[in-house]
Amino acid sequence: MPINPTGFSTSPSYQFNQIQNRINETEEQLASGKRINTAAVDPAGLQVLIDFQTQIRGNSAAIRNSLDGVSALQIADGGVNQVNDSLQRIRELSVQAQNGILNDSDRAALQSEADALLSGIQDTLGQSTFNGQSLLAEDGQLRLQTGPGTEDSQNVTTFNVSDEFDGNGLFSLDISDAGALDIIDQSQSFLATVSGEIGANQNRLDSTINRLTETNINEASAASVIGDTDFAQTASERASALIQQDVGIALQAQANANRGLVLNLLGS
Repeated sequence: MPINPTGFSTSPSYQFNQIQNRINETEEQLASGKRINTAAVDPAGLQVLIDFQTQIRGNSAAIRNSLDGVSALQIADGGVNQVNDSLQRIRELSVQAQNGILNDSDRAALQSEADALLSGIQDTLGQSTFNGQSLLAEDGQLRLQTGPGTEDSQNVTTFNVSDEFDGNGLFSLDISDAGALDIIDQSQSFLATVSGEIGANQNRLDSTINRLTETNINEASAASVIGDTDFAQTASERASALIQQDVGIALQAQANANRGLVLNLLGS
């Protein structure tokens, strides 16, 4: 910035106040790291900055919501995997139980293990919850606000796996019965559908999180350009203003001295 001390002789008080205001402003900008500390500095820029900050805050909240959704889906996916492992074992037991060389005692032992696994499946389905919301024992939709606008939302489906299994006879399964394997296969097929839906929902949420994160980075960068202090430029402007202030004080002192000399000459 050029240093121009002219004008002090005609309006020294005004010029001095202007320079002092600029010194104060640059010092505040350097101390706070913000270019716009009051609306008077840049009214239009402040409005744009507020809009960016609103978007960034909304996106950040939406990211947290989406992460909650991912956590819920991970719980559901873990429950599905655990149930599937149990079904695999029950199917293996059913194949063994239908072997004609086994006696009743052998089959009773296999059925006892299968019943314990079926009880564990019921527990797993009932306990697969997130913040009190059932994920595998109740049909429904969990609405997630996944963006800063009212139209930005995503529904996560919950499934009533318990009713499906109960309806096809899984929880009253006689593993020695000839139709037991069909019941188990139907249950595993339904579970595979649930698992696919969970995976699709999680992929969508992951994509949403990545998009919101990228948007926040770009908007934060734009907001920084508008609202943050350019330290090199501001420090230069402050140094220039300080020099102008010193020059102005010197010129005013010289003018006062000259006036005093004239008065002395007139009085002599």
